[in-house]
This record gives sequence, structure tokens and C-alpha cells, in this order.
Amino acid sequence: MTLTEKQKNLLQWIVKEVRAGNLKEDSIWYIRNLTDYGWVDYKGSDSWPPFTFATFDILEEYGYIKWQQKSQNQYKGTLTGKAYEAVDSNFDEPDRSAIPHLIPLTEVEHLDSELWERLLFSVSAGGDNPKAWDTAIRNATVVLEDRMRKLGNIDNINQKATGNGIVNLIFGSNKSVQKDKLPSEELEAYRDLYSGTMKLFRNRYAHRFIDPKPEEGGEIIVFINLLLKMLDNLDWETKNENT
Repeated sequence: MTLTEKQKNLLQWIVKEVRAGNLKEDSIWYIRNLTDYGWVDYKGSDSWPPFTFATFDILEEYGYIKWQQKSQNQYKGTLTGKAYEAVDSNFDEPDRSAIPHLIPLTEVEHLDSELWERLLFSVSAGGDNPKAWDTAIRNATVVLEDRMRKLGNIDNINQKATGNGIVNLIFGSNKSVQKDKLPSEELEAYRDLYSGTMKLFRNRYAHRFIDPKPEEGGEIIVFINLLLKMLDNLDWETKNENT
């Protein structure tokens, strides 16, 4: 069992006010009656979060507050060290500071422009439609293959330049486009990466209907977008070496 957000907010508020000297750590007293209600001897001006007396019972159950006395309309207790530890650790919540760095990966304006142009029509059919994602991934793998052709200046008529064949023409160990531009281990890694992508995604989606789950479709698109960026970086490095 874990605290709800309202329960966490109340404990965070109490700890904050105790640290500010606005509440007494060993005499946290709340009274509610027909004419008045509030925190006894509260010296602050901050408004407290909404709660019920049942919330006080939950905080005691977790060991955050020890009530010395309580009745139907009043609670008086002492804050425990465990309360400070819970608040300071954000209730042991995982660090989410990486999330802002992940969000751009899924924003349209960060996608490869050609990739998005080819996906726009199909995904406009509906984000929850597996058939739309099937078409989107199929188009994305064609964009990837076409980008490899451009990187290697490979003629479309060349019968070897399809699927895994085009990968070997660019990243193979024998007279490939990138052979003298990359260390052998890195060249092999590129070949394995793009060859695997062709086999797992290009070939599968080219020959039959897969209709993936929308979340899987989105992940594949983002992955292919990364592969396109990697190809563009190789192309940029090659052009700058020749200038």
C-alpha cells in the first residue's frame, strides 16, 4: 500500500511548516468544531492542502505521525523522523529528471522531414489503428532503404541493391562505400545493425500484413528515425572529408 497524492501533499506541507517554525514538531494540533477549525498555534500564512481526519489515521499507520490524543473533532500529535526521510526522498519515487530529455524523441518536429512526410498520410488514419501503423512502418523502411541508396550513390536498377544487399554494398568488408572510412569493428557493427533492421522490419512488413500494436509501431518509427540520423551523419562526415 502506498500513499495517495493528497496524503503525500498533506505530509509534505506539515514537514515544510514545521521546518519553517510555523508548527511545533511535538505538538501538531488540528481542531474542527461548529464555529472554527484549523491548526492550533500555526504561525504561517500558507493555505493547507485539503484532507480528512482519515488521512491523519493513514499517516499514523505509516509511522509518520504519532498521535498523543485524538477525538472526533481534534488530533494532536508528534512528527516522526520517518516523516522527514519520506519527504526528503520524495517517498522513494524514482528520479524522473530524464523524462524531458526523452520527450523530444517523440515530437514530430524532431523526426526526419522525409520520414514524417511519408508517414503523415497513413498515421492520419488514426493513432489507435494497427493497420495505419503497418503502412507507416512499411513506408519508413522504404525511406531508410532509399536513404542508404543515396549515401552509396547506388543505382536503383542494380539488382543487388535491395534489402540486405544494399547494406553490404555500403557497410560490407569488401570494397564497400564505407570500408575505408570506418574502423573494421565499427564497419561490422553498422553492417549488423542495418542488416538486422532490414531483415526484422523491412522484409517482414514488405511481404505480409503485420498490423502492430500502436505503441510498438511508434517505437519502431522512432528507431528508424535514429537510423536515418546516423546515415546522415556518415554522409556529412564523408562530404566534409572531401572538401
